[in-house]
Amino acid sequence: MTKRIPAAIFLLLVLAPLLRADWKSELLSRLGRTPDYRAAYEYLAEEFKNLEPEDKQTAGVLLPFLAGKLGDIVRERDLAADYFETYRDNDPDFGFLDEYTLRDFFTFWVRWKRSYPLAYDLNFLSYGRGPATGLPAAVEVGLELLNEAYYRISLGPYILEGGHWPAGFHILTIPLNNLFERSGTYDFILDLKAGDIVVRKSVRVRVDIADMVAAAAPSSPRDTFFPVSGTPAKTIQEGEISLYVDGKLVLRSRKIAAKPSSFTFPLGGPLMPGQKPYLPPPKTDPMASGVNILDAIALAYKAIKDLVAKKPPKPSPPSYQKVSSLSFAYSRTTAEGLAVSARASIGLVPSRAVILKE
Repeated sequence: MTKRIPAAIFLLLVLAPLLRADWKSELLSRLGRTPDYRAAYEYLAEEFKNLEPEDKQTAGVLLPFLAGKLGDIVRERDLAADYFETYRDNDPDFGFLDEYTLRDFFTFWVRWKRSYPLAYDLNFLSYGRGPATGLPAAVEVGLELLNEAYYRISLGPYILEGGHWPAGFHILTIPLNNLFERSGTYDFILDLKAGDIVVRKSVRVRVDIADMVAAAAPSSPRDTFFPVSGTPAKTIQEGEISLYVDGKLVLRSRKIAAKPSSFTFPLGGPLMPGQKPYLPPPKTDPMASGVNILDAIALAYKAIKDLVAKKPPKPSPPSYQKVSSLSFAYSRTTAEGLAVSARASIGLVPSRAVILKE
């Protein structure tokens, strides 16, 4: 008898996933021709905690459907937003539903799938292949939008941009003024409105600043441009002077030594039309040759026709790479007045959108 207890426990552990997978049958017993939506919702909400990931996706889209059937619009919106933010617009497994429930569910699912303004796949856009130097005034963030919506991006009380977006890829310009003074996280609020639904998503930018190495003390300009007393001055024959401000070239001057001009001695020769010095005369007189007028008109007409027919090529779109973070090297002055080389890194912190309550 004692030996059978471990075997029974082992059998229960093996059959546990099969027993849990029967949640669909239990749910269907509460639906059908005479559904009890409240009982179905309460059962599924409790069973949801113990489901496998694949079953959680199916239950995750049925919960807002059942909440809507109960007339709980606020809970329906919150659960629908949670599903889209987790699984995007991927279709769940709803083939097990009965015909009556499936018809109502399709109406619910299509309505949400065609209207929810899901913003996803947020990344920084990098246009350069080399290391970035200097601090930018703004960066661009690319995102995908599932459905058309009106949008507004703001930082605190300040509205930075707004308008209407169709479905597809879009670019947000994020200003970075005064964000590199210290490390921190800054929330740019993106509001998306589709119909009577307003979704708020935080575009969270993380800024990390690290001082690298103290910059070498600059030499005196007098030591650079003036020789030591007593040293004979030399005339500069060739050279180049470049002026940089904050790492950017603002002025460049170049001196090139004058080269002696070459001496040419004109040679005499025949000056007859169509001839060059010391060359045999041409066999045909170029002054006597001509072009047929009709051929010239036909050629000009064809050239004008081709010029009008050809449209200018469309400008090629800018090439960029989607990256999760950007880094910039620059110089700054510490509180102690010491010039140091610093590196600033910015990244996007993942966040989930929520539907605003009225």
